[in-house]
Amino acid sequence: MKFHLSIIILAAAVSGCIENRPGYPYQDPSRPVEMRVKDLMSRMSVEEKVDQLRSDFRGMLPEVDYAAGNARGAVGPDPAAFAMAINEDTRLSVSANRWGIPALQHSEALHGVTAGDFFTSFPQSIAVAATFDTLSCSRMASAIAEELKAVGIRQTLSPVVNISRDPRWGRTEETYGEDPFLSSRMGVSYVKAMESAGVVSTPKHFVDNYGDGGRDSYASNTSWRTLREIYLEPFRACIQEGGARSIMAAYNSVDGVPCSMNRKLLQDILRDEWGFEGFVVSDYNSVPGVAVSHRMTDDTRLAQAMCCKSGCDVELHLGYHDLYGQYIEGNITEKQIDDAVRRVLRCKFELGLFERPYADPAEADSVINSPEHKRIALDVARKSMVLLKNDGGVLPLDRRKLKRVAVAGPGADQVSLGGYSRAVNGKDETPRQALERILGPDTDIFSPSLSEIRTGRLRDADAILYFATINESEGGDRSSLGLPSGTIDKPVSLEYAAIVDAKQSNDIKIDQEQMILDLSATGKPLIVILQNGGAVDMREWLDSADAVIESWYCGEKGARAIVETLIGTNNPGGRLPFTWVKHVGQIPLYYNYKPSGRGYSYNDDDGKPLFPFGFGLSYTSFTYSDFTVPPSVGRDKDSVEMKVTVKNTGKVCGDEVIQIYVRDCRASVVRPLKELKAFARVTLAPGESREVVLSLPMSSFALWDRDMDFRVEPGKFELYLSKDAETVIESKYIEVL
Repeated sequence: MKFHLSIIILAAAVSGCIENRPGYPYQDPSRPVEMRVKDLMSRMSVEEKVDQLRSDFRGMLPEVDYAAGNARGAVGPDPAAFAMAINEDTRLSVSANRWGIPALQHSEALHGVTAGDFFTSFPQSIAVAATFDTLSCSRMASAIAEELKAVGIRQTLSPVVNISRDPRWGRTEETYGEDPFLSSRMGVSYVKAMESAGVVSTPKHFVDNYGDGGRDSYASNTSWRTLREIYLEPFRACIQEGGARSIMAAYNSVDGVPCSMNRKLLQDILRDEWGFEGFVVSDYNSVPGVAVSHRMTDDTRLAQAMCCKSGCDVELHLGYHDLYGQYIEGNITEKQIDDAVRRVLRCKFELGLFERPYADPAEADSVINSPEHKRIALDVARKSMVLLKNDGGVLPLDRRKLKRVAVAGPGADQVSLGGYSRAVNGKDETPRQALERILGPDTDIFSPSLSEIRTGRLRDADAILYFATINESEGGDRSSLGLPSGTIDKPVSLEYAAIVDAKQSNDIKIDQEQMILDLSATGKPLIVILQNGGAVDMREWLDSADAVIESWYCGEKGARAIVETLIGTNNPGGRLPFTWVKHVGQIPLYYNYKPSGRGYSYNDDDGKPLFPFGFGLSYTSFTYSDFTVPPSVGRDKDSVEMKVTVKNTGKVCGDEVIQIYVRDCRASVVRPLKELKAFARVTLAPGESREVVLSLPMSSFALWDRDMDFRVEPGKFELYLSKDAETVIESKYIEVL
């Protein structure tokens, strides 16, 4: 009763505060949003307008700035208390200005809300991409949106739709991989789900967020053609197709101009070309970085004006504190401020924050980490599993014959959620715990000693499971792709850019690669389970492993999904969302490269990857037939329809991922040898066949011509029906008229 009484008192206080104000037009929800924005702005002072562009990270400074229009940092020990804390924070923000404008609360929610350990943790983005299933991505995002909204958070700083062509980049795990089409489809699915639920999505980091050597936020040397063809496309899709109402500018510079003040990106492309009507936020501390890191000015205050008038509307995370002073000094005009404020207020009205600024704590308790959300997390984890090797059909393991299972590796006893995750709690299951629970007391799960391993005394073990681990994250860029050993420190800041998601250091006390070799020498079936977000150099030990499973950072239900995959109750159907290099010397290596004038290999390397993009094995087999493509299509058509029949020819149910790649046979500019343009994941019972219809929009045949205009040229195109980027099943030609 005390809990409910506190809610009633809070609601009454806020209601009375609003009712005592005169009935201004902006307070009338029946009026058009643009009219409400115009009326409110006509009443605000310039200083009050600037407040709406500022932000405050609660708890980062001794004094809270409740006048700031954007906020983050209210916390609570459980869902209801969390919602109450944000409600109180919002109440104080409403009271801090004359017009009752609530703060827009934001948080990280890339694959689950990070603000408390009670939120559902879903598989990391790279794992979601590996599902090749946009519906799974959408369901996951809808669940995350429900949890955000339940506690009063109405903006998420996600998804990450940067293209990663270098696995050394520590943030590869946060992306959807190397392909612009796959990244676009996943990004749009995420964004649509968020926006339809009333949560503002913020695709990031705009644009090309790493540089030479896979180093985060390095200056981009990418040409405008490649930016257009590869890196900008997922952002365009998220805005024009997904309806994203915010976007985050990156730390780095593009073509010599920092992204946070890059008018060509933030105005010419984003708004004038793509029609974006939402608001741009800076990455955390990137605005002072314009002065301190990029050295565009000696004055961090002037940097605020430079960014704002270039199109960066809101500075995160403790932002634009000197912007009003810059207005007084004449470095930014009221109209330029108005342009930014209009975009922010429009969003707040669209979200209904003026009418419904508070969350229901009781709903938070029932929604967050609900059984349905746990089910979605498990489903995505299952679908994300990629089987990379399975010599002699060692997998799946016969559960009935497993009497003793040796478990080793630093990943066996830890919960690997990945970067931008909530904290691990006592309810999260480790792989070892999942093995013990699922296999039961009749199976002895034991950890072999080093002497037992090195002397080969594991004769009574039915199988050996090695759980490898890697530390990848923001600030976790690598120069080596080998399995790490030793202490790996996680930074809490990178010069002038705060890392909000800092995790503890990970002490790996063994030589992981040597242990795999030692385990293999016992002669027992050895299965390596990787828990990571990017490619791993396997040259030293791959031949010694009988099977390899890529399990990614697969969320709070990941351990269960791994064990189910090992024993065959889950048939792995995931596919690699990036090209898996053999070693660092091959980087960059991606499937959609353009023709060479001479050759593709090194004098000491054939230039081919260890595993191609789109690769993944199964416990069953599939055949294809009746691949049909129309012989020609007019450029006035909306799309091209293709059909193919797929049959499960094995003995168990399984998922197949159909992939369609397109090659432009003749073009006015050099085009990639192939590009993914359609995919479909289908589940088939043993002996079952199904006709699958895939649609290619006409934009699949378009290019950026010599004048950098996007258009479809007439000509011949080859369509590859493929299992992965290198394994073509059949090809057909189509003439575009």
